[in-house]
Amino acid sequence: MLQFIAILTVLHLPLVAAKENSNAGPPVETPQVKPRIAIVIDDLGHHASNTAFTELDYPLTLAIMPFSAKAEELATQASEAGHEVMIHMPMQPESMPAQAQEVLDLEDTKAQFLATLSAAFSRLPQAQGLNNHQGSLMTAQALQMEWLMDALKQRQMYFLDSRTSAATVAEATARQVGIPSNRRHVFLDNAPSLEAIAERWRRVELIAENQGYAIVIGHPYPTTLQFLQELAVKQGRPYELVYFSELLCLPDASSKTSNSYCWHPVD
Repeated sequence: MLQFIAILTVLHLPLVAAKENSNAGPPVETPQVKPRIAIVIDDLGHHASNTAFTELDYPLTLAIMPFSAKAEELATQASEAGHEVMIHMPMQPESMPAQAQEVLDLEDTKAQFLATLSAAFSRLPQAQGLNNHQGSLMTAQALQMEWLMDALKQRQMYFLDSRTSAATVAEATARQVGIPSNRRHVFLDNAPSLEAIAERWRRVELIAENQGYAIVIGHPYPTTLQFLQELAVKQGRPYELVYFSELLCLPDASSKTSNSYCWHPVD
């Protein structure tokens, strides 16, 4: 008899638990995290018309040529508008010989190299980081990239590898030195028609969907500005637009590496 009662008790327990769970209310839904996309606009500072990019009302990272005519004015406007400022540092490409003092090139001594960098930092004190303008030759040089990353580390600045060459060692050097960094995934407007830009943007969205984020670089073309203005009024975007500095410590699906170095750039 006691065994029969025990069996009934055991059989009854799941029913009691189910009843208690039914009174717990509806399950709490976990908020869905949207993929994140950082838009960087390169080659800024040569024309007054570049200020139109500062008027876009979502996060943008504006990469300004430090020695351009409108650099300081544009950096001030961008910062006041709440956008992130980056130094778009001219570096020697494979297709050109050594250039002016305002370009990092292979003929520079270390002192000359660092003096050019120091001048760029002084011109754009709002900058939180730096990426390369051209530089297919320079970014493949391990020694010069160490000089660059050491200078950035001293100022607690980040680095974006624009990846103008498959031979770049810039991002790898940044990670070795301990610089918050990441890489460009897509150039938005190599073909600057609206149709081509829209097609490239679909590529950006796909990368963001697959790995959780994407970094795209555009340029100050009228069609790029028009596309970004239309993006501003697009409703129900399935992704979040963020500053580049918000994507500094994430793994990159193509490199299979993870950047564990992370500090917040100086305000």
